[in-house]
Amino acid sequence: MFSITQRLALFLALWSCLSGCASLNSRDDIRALNRIYRVRAGQTLYQADAQGGLTEKRLNQPADAALYQRADTLFAAFDPHTLPPSDGNPTTFDQGDSASLLFVHYKPRLRLIEEKSPWFYYQLTSFDIDLFTVLFKYRFPQRDRPGQLATSANIGVYTGIRYDLGRFRNIYLRGEQRSDVQSFSFGIGSVLSIDPVLVNEFNTNGLITTEYEALGVNYGLATIVGYKSVTAGLAVGFENLADRNNRAWVYRQKPWLGFTVGININ
Repeated sequence: MFSITQRLALFLALWSCLSGCASLNSRDDIRALNRIYRVRAGQTLYQADAQGGLTEKRLNQPADAALYQRADTLFAAFDPHTLPPSDGNPTTFDQGDSASLLFVHYKPRLRLIEEKSPWFYYQLTSFDIDLFTVLFKYRFPQRDRPGQLATSANIGVYTGIRYDLGRFRNIYLRGEQRSDVQSFSFGIGSVLSIDPVLVNEFNTNGLITTEYEALGVNYGLATIVGYKSVTAGLAVGFENLADRNNRAWVYRQKPWLGFTVGININ
């Protein structure tokens, strides 16, 4: 049986492995940011002309775009249906720019040891799947029995709606450029998990005289917050034993409150 510290360390080790494997890609590889994102109004991107010059264009209304990164530069391919009609203004985005190659650009002053470009923001609402563990679970008092704090090893699946707010910027350190991509999220959804449950005379009102570990099956709702691939949240659920002594267990189908830590897998 794993302790809270051991289970948390296991999840963090898995996340570090996933993050480390992703960082092995070449800096010249195209790294897609998954799907179509919503880009905020007020963002500025650039378009290159045939002579190598740059034209600055400002987005005056939110629009959808496929975002991808290559060699520490963020590129955007906008959905023309979400852009305003062409207005002939060379400094703003419209449907006439939908076929253009647009990218985030920043010219550093390089007078500082470290310089950071402004953030470029985007957002996404999506269906989310997480693997999680409940670090601790509090079963509320029932009948003449007190509340119970459970810290046994468990694993579950969270599915729900997730809203992500992402941001991108370039960092220049002594003339070298690298990108910084961050993603913050929150969501709400359903949870399903299993865990071992200690069954004894105390929590069955004396109906079970022996002591053993049963399989507990949990379901409920959770709200989560996340940074990149790691999530944490609060869950409210109900639990049943997966054997014939379920009806004797005093916490059967009674609510519990737990703190979850998880890893996004999609």
